[in-house]
Amino acid sequence: MPEINPIVVMGVAGKVVDLPVAQGPATGYSWVLDLPPGVVRVEDAPAKQSDPQRLLGASASGAMRVVAPKGNYRLTARLVRPWEPGNPATTMLIDLVIG
Repeated sequence: MPEINPIVVMGVAGKVVDLPVAQGPATGYSWVLDLPPGVVRVEDAPAKQSDPQRLLGASASGAMRVVAPKGNYRLTARLVRPWEPGNPATTMLIDLVIG
């Protein structure tokens, strides 16, 4: 398995933080977040308006969001099909730094 370089996301304790992942178009795949204790997923951001000329393949919703207390956390986001949870199409590591 190739090494995955984490993406660093900064936030403020108790405030909503947007993550660099959003649910895409209906393909059978969806993002699953593995969250450490203390990090809570909240409602996704509203979908961004896409240019109708470029709508095919555009994100179906806004960014996934979390809230956490002060600290450093490692999140894993896996793009999977519900019937193949152990076989992600891609995996993303997110280092969440909350001040």
